[in-house]
Amino acid sequence: MNNGTLLNLNWYRGLQVIDVSDVTEPKIVGQLQVGGSPVEMYVDGTRAILLMNDWYGYKGRPNSLEVDSKSGSTVMLVDISTPSKPVVLSQYAVPGYIQTSRYANGATQDALFVASSYYNWFINDQGYWEWILGSTVKSFDVGQTAMTEKSELPLGGYVSAIHAENEVLLVAREKDWWSSHQSDVAVIDISDNSGTMVKRDEVTVNGYVRSQFHMDYRNDQLRIFSGPQWGWGQHSYLQTFDATNLDNVTPIDTVPFGADMNLFAAVFLDDRAFAVTYRNYDPFHAFSIDANGHAEEKSEFIVSGWNDFFRPAFNNTRLVGIGVDDQNGRKLAVSLYNITDLENPNPLLAREEVAGEDHGWNWSEANWDHRAFSVLHNAVNVTAPTGETETGLVLLPFAGYKYVNGSYSYESAVQIFTFSESTITRRGIMNHPDAVRRTFKLDATNGANLSETQLRIWDQSNLDAPQKVGELGVAPDYTKVWVYDNYRARLRGPDNSDYWYWYSPDAKAKVDIIRNNEPVDTGTPVATIEVPANASYYQVDDLLVAVHGKWTTWPTFETTIEVWDLSNPKKPAKAGQLVTTELPSGYYYYGDYYGNVNVVGKKSLGFVETSTVQSDPVSMEYCYAYTYYWSTSCRGQEGCTYFTGSRDCRTINGQTEYCSGGFAQCTDHANAETTCVPADWSQVEAAQQGYSYCYGTEYEAALFRTKAQLKLVNLSNPNHPTLLAPIDLTPGQNEEFVTASGHDDDIYVTVKKPASAPGDTRTYAQYFLKEIDLKKPAQPKVGAAINVPGTLLSKDGSTIFTRDPVWGQQDIIETAVSKLKLQGNKAELENKHHFADRTVNALFIDKGGRPVVSHNLVWEPYSYYTSHNDRFSILKPKSGNNNTFEVLSNVKRPSGASLISVAERRAFFSLNSGVLMADLDNPAMPTSTAFFPGQNWYYSVAPVIDDDEVLIAAGRYGVHEADLDTHNLLTTGD
Repeated sequence: MNNGTLLNLNWYRGLQVIDVSDVTEPKIVGQLQVGGSPVEMYVDGTRAILLMNDWYGYKGRPNSLEVDSKSGSTVMLVDISTPSKPVVLSQYAVPGYIQTSRYANGATQDALFVASSYYNWFINDQGYWEWILGSTVKSFDVGQTAMTEKSELPLGGYVSAIHAENEVLLVAREKDWWSSHQSDVAVIDISDNSGTMVKRDEVTVNGYVRSQFHMDYRNDQLRIFSGPQWGWGQHSYLQTFDATNLDNVTPIDTVPFGADMNLFAAVFLDDRAFAVTYRNYDPFHAFSIDANGHAEEKSEFIVSGWNDFFRPAFNNTRLVGIGVDDQNGRKLAVSLYNITDLENPNPLLAREEVAGEDHGWNWSEANWDHRAFSVLHNAVNVTAPTGETETGLVLLPFAGYKYVNGSYSYESAVQIFTFSESTITRRGIMNHPDAVRRTFKLDATNGANLSETQLRIWDQSNLDAPQKVGELGVAPDYTKVWVYDNYRARLRGPDNSDYWYWYSPDAKAKVDIIRNNEPVDTGTPVATIEVPANASYYQVDDLLVAVHGKWTTWPTFETTIEVWDLSNPKKPAKAGQLVTTELPSGYYYYGDYYGNVNVVGKKSLGFVETSTVQSDPVSMEYCYAYTYYWSTSCRGQEGCTYFTGSRDCRTINGQTEYCSGGFAQCTDHANAETTCVPADWSQVEAAQQGYSYCYGTEYEAALFRTKAQLKLVNLSNPNHPTLLAPIDLTPGQNEEFVTASGHDDDIYVTVKKPASAPGDTRTYAQYFLKEIDLKKPAQPKVGAAINVPGTLLSKDGSTIFTRDPVWGQQDIIETAVSKLKLQGNKAELENKHHFADRTVNALFIDKGGRPVVSHNLVWEPYSYYTSHNDRFSILKPKSGNNNTFEVLSNVKRPSGASLISVAERRAFFSLNSGVLMADLDNPAMPTSTAFFPGQNWYYSVAPVIDDDEVLIAAGRYGVHEADLDTHNLLTTGD
């Protein structure tokens, strides 16, 4: 835009409004989060038209937790009159996958034309699978405040190119996606600027039409270059047609050329055309086209490599080619051709490669997208080494690997070239951390290079030595966020796209400190500190602690603990460091830790080191039986009946056998939960839906118990962190470690002991809770073991909630939740609820002591075939002497959603790599309200609640910051 504003349609962040009026400090001033793959963007005044593939979002249902997934291709009209708050005015779905588009800017009306394709297997009328290619051209009337659908033309084939010229839209489609022996080109009349389209005639050409530059309509002639998409034994063709009557387009001439080669760059001028074919070398073909449309190949010049795009220059006397030179490796190159004489045997005037060593290998989006590079005329005035005045400018991005000091290293940059009518000069280079997608001039002095993660601005006054003057991360990798008083801290990954950085022990991440009255995602830091990238991070009171480690010599693992004091967040200070080999080993990955349990207490960070104790070998007879129903194709349909379940039985040292598990006969329903009744193994066998096997008494086994000790790092003096003597968490012979967690500044440890029930051969355990009192962090005290049902979920004063594994009616271990009151060395049970016949996936305690749980049918913990068994419930303790919980809701949860956190009457689900938020204010009617996209399917970051806002670190999608009452789900339309 011409007002010092840059619009960027980013893969991760959506539409960004960037202020570049001060090139030394570019900043994002507005943003519209849109998930998907950017295709194209048009800007017309205060309107932006966005086109995206792979768009996805969710439509809410009134008073329901369920959401409807919406995805595909989309076009949006966005109001950018207020740059800080872009607003969507209209949004429409486009069938298939958007290939390309054209925007027609009329005197009084504007129109958008979008071509899309689809391909898939379909069942035809005869009931057979059939591979179908399809395409559609859709048009829209683009107004000042809204966009409306006008017309839609379904076409056959798969769109390969679309070209708009002189009120005619040419749409080329492949007939056969696999070989592309022929293509159809539809002629569509778009003279009506309101967007109404009329399909006129259609022509068939030989081969594949590569791009918009391979089609041309002028002087009542249609001219098309086409050729093989791959494979040999074929020609390329220049075909011309008489288009005087658009309803009856007739052939004029066909010129075959370039046998056994693929067709690359092409360009049409008034009476000439040029094309490049390639196999092992690059013929440059020159054609004449007379006023009657007759074409003739005039020359073929052989040169190495190929060109992907041509740009006419110097009044159509020269062609600038953008492509690859493969004579000495594979490197991006710029070529200059003299096209004044079509029969010139040597039209190549000059060629220059991007910088790099011999035999280098690089690539660029400029190989397939003409918008990735810039060819500018009369943009500079410099002298070539041979004395010519060069006025043309080429900005060409490239990326690849270069061989330096015996190893390959990644390189991404933009190469500057200048050119005259007879020369090309390679000038300076502008480095970039990842592959540049767009490169362009901002003004006469400065240029900008833009990737999916970063904007860099360069002073190009000296073209041989451009200077970086400004830099902005457009999609920084934010993976964690913390709250320190009135400030937020965001963890920012290394500023590059080389995701192998975690192999470097010296890799650094950054923590930015942002005032809480500024957006945590885009706010200007008041302070920034560097932290090791390959570390786990912990907030311990007003400290930030980074833990990382390495193997020195096996079996010695060296752990380093670094501490920063954020008691004054505006001036974070590096405090002390502890290096020790006394802590347990673990895999420290950027932002996470895989290994033993680490837990935070008052001015303390605890490391639980576990070990396994093995009993003497025992003789065990083991039998296992399970069901299978692979041939049951009716799953999820009404009345579909099948057997399910499994059972294992053990006899140890000839004692009484004990078994766990069972079987059921279940029936699916179309719009309700699956119903099941217990079944005997004999029924499963009779239905031939089961299998069983046994190991005899010669099977040798052993009992294992997990023992643990707690190693506390005292951070009372952050300048001198100290490691305390280890605390034995399982001193009893039969004690076994279960888990540990931090509550009320102390650490609570759960252990268990084996137990038995009279007349019951099944295994039981008693659970005990131990408090590690950290009121004096240097002198931790271990409290008495308190018998509780299961593991600790939450603690509020003397009230605790626990999760207890209990036997169900079918000899399957299920879950119970309990509320207890701690009184001295005892816990008094107040309420208990058994989730009978259910598998509990996640269980949290919300404020007010409400258990919030996601659960499934016990017979099918993960419902692959039907989502009706995926349930979500809210409970509350009953008052009085009832000792139970009241179930306030039991509703279907969103398909594919996993409950990851509950706080402040809000539930958060991991869904499609993002986070779905639900309102629990009305516990009888939990309702999904907002979705925040993300990029990590393999782990989910728990949201952080700060007053009435939720903060969600979503990687390169940014830090989502929203009011707890935010509603952003779709409400209408597709």
